[in-house]
Amino acid sequence: MPPDPQPGGVLKAAPSAQPLRLPGPAALWLLATGWFALNAVSQRLFSLTAETDQAAELVRSQLWQWGYGSQPPLYTWLAKLLLDLTGPALWPLLALKVAILSALVASLLQIGRVLRFSPAQHCITVAGIVLIPQFAWESQRDLTHSVLATLLASLTLLQLLRLQTRATAGNYALAGVLSAGGMLSKYTFGVFLLGALLAGVSLPAFRRRLLTARILIALAIFAGLLAPHLLWALGQPDLALGGLDKLQAEAAFPIAQLRGLGSAAWTAIAFLTPLWIVGLVLVVKRLQPPGNPGQRLLCRLPLAIAAVLTVVILVSGATRIKDRWYQNLLFYAPALLAVLSGPAPPPRRLRIHLQTAALAAAAVSVALPARIPLAGALGRTSALNAPVVELLGRIRAHQETPILVIASDSFVGGNARRVFPDVPVLPVGATAMVQSQLRARDGLVLLLASAETKEGRGVAGLLEGLASAGLQGPHPGDFTAVSAPARWAPQERFTLFVQTLPASALLAKRSPGTQPSAADPAR
Repeated sequence: MPPDPQPGGVLKAAPSAQPLRLPGPAALWLLATGWFALNAVSQRLFSLTAETDQAAELVRSQLWQWGYGSQPPLYTWLAKLLLDLTGPALWPLLALKVAILSALVASLLQIGRVLRFSPAQHCITVAGIVLIPQFAWESQRDLTHSVLATLLASLTLLQLLRLQTRATAGNYALAGVLSAGGMLSKYTFGVFLLGALLAGVSLPAFRRRLLTARILIALAIFAGLLAPHLLWALGQPDLALGGLDKLQAEAAFPIAQLRGLGSAAWTAIAFLTPLWIVGLVLVVKRLQPPGNPGQRLLCRLPLAIAAVLTVVILVSGATRIKDRWYQNLLFYAPALLAVLSGPAPPPRRLRIHLQTAALAAAAVSVALPARIPLAGALGRTSALNAPVVELLGRIRAHQETPILVIASDSFVGGNARRVFPDVPVLPVGATAMVQSQLRARDGLVLLLASAETKEGRGVAGLLEGLASAGLQGPHPGDFTAVSAPARWAPQERFTLFVQTLPASALLAKRSPGTQPSAADPAR
């Protein structure tokens, strides 16, 4: 039998082995929060540009809506609450991200407390976050909705565990609130929710809590909170379902389904790498059984979610499962590793695991900011190397303040909102809002387009969007190119195409045969 953990967080082994002193849950949470904050700040030392997802939130958060394209509204609502207080700036979004990631760690530590984790198991759980690249890298680089959905999934799992010991009406009500919040964060949360319920009904200790009249409290609150967004989605299905193309669904059966199942399995393995590799140090030849009903639920959860995901793939014919979708489906993997490691893993193995995680955390803290100034040398520039804010500042300094900015995409538009904080900034795809803003008052309208040549992007995409809205766009040759070297990569240049014209000119009725050409404006 492994030795029991000692009260002070000291794990004792054989007399010859040095005791391993471990931080408690509060210290672990503070360490994790400090790490997230450090990485958020360090990246801004080298770039003022908002990343793609952050820029999109700067655009969306101008209005209260029940939905924002293919994304549910909860993250944007939180961003709008902050930005209404601070103005359109980047630091509130960075603070929001740090707060969400910090709350995720806190919720996992609370799950460990409910599961009666030892100090070693708490350490394994927090260290595991660092060993999952989607959390250690991608979530701190740019992601938004996926991170919030993961937090809501963790809080929902925590509430399910609490129901097993305290089945009060208030706990059922809170379960309904958290479940609705998850669905309003990202639709893939639905797979997690069904998987959690399936895992719960498979265990007698949870089945009697789920198959009871009180579950109707949770269902009623869940439906009530979700109803307005669902009504919005039913009213404009093209917008709400715009993200389904990411699944790359195909009609052929069974090739599409087999390809989808293979993609799901391979992506899950990649998502958990290197966690499962490093975790072998803890569990090889000493896999521990779960010690209570909550731990048994955690062990069944991945199988239940795999079953639900399999049904989704078979029904939809999806062939591509993206790694970021697994954030709210496999976030509990570090806690599961802690269960399988037992309350008192051998100190030498535990030390190797924790030291590996510490090295990974240090590497991430160096690489996240370093990728920006090293982009030129490595030939891997990103959005943070684009001098878009500087170019927009030059544009604003040389012209009259417009009544509206129309951008070719959310990346340009979101960064423009920080330079034109008192001016509505809309992507050209927001047809109805563009028209209402133009008819509200007269004045100058600033058109901004990136130099992208992909279909639907750049000047061509901007003009096509204006035409589809029934607006008279300028000729492509009328745009002015403004460019500057990419930040930290002077061998590359970043270009914006700019045109200013009266709102009345955009609203002028188009004569037959005057459709603007999508020719290259740089000619």
